[in-house]
Amino acid sequence: MRSIVAAGAILFAASASSAQIRSADEAAIHAQTAAYESALNKRDPAAVAALFVPDGDLVFFDSPRVSGRDALIQNTKDAVATWPATMRFTLSITAIRFLTPDVAIVDTEAHFSEGDMRANRGTSVVVRQKGKWLIAALRVFPAQRL
Repeated sequence: MRSIVAAGAILFAASASSAQIRSADEAAIHAQTAAYESALNKRDPAAVAALFVPDGDLVFFDSPRVSGRDALIQNTKDAVATWPATMRFTLSITAIRFLTPDVAIVDTEAHFSEGDMRANRGTSVVVRQKGKWLIAALRVFPAQRL
């Protein structure tokens, strides 16, 4: 009986530890998403690109795929140049799904304070590299129809 209780205690401790790690990973992914929002609102293409892995890529609606940090910098420069100067961007996570301890799929909703496009949604694959969560791939779609 003692061995069953001891085994149960070990499993519970391992499960609690795993939940704490997952919670910390989710918090880090939320912080990474907030950094992306901040970089776009500052119109800082280099800061946006730094949130991607070196060969990360982006597909925005039906545009061609943009791959690599240099291309991401140029794409971001071009995109924010068309934004109204006072436009603000907010980004919220709607779901995080861990595929492995170091890979997750993140679904987001974006809202814009002004301009022709007022909302969109995105799905990204984020990976942990050297302890930091980075975007490996980002796909942006029109906002969900209600």
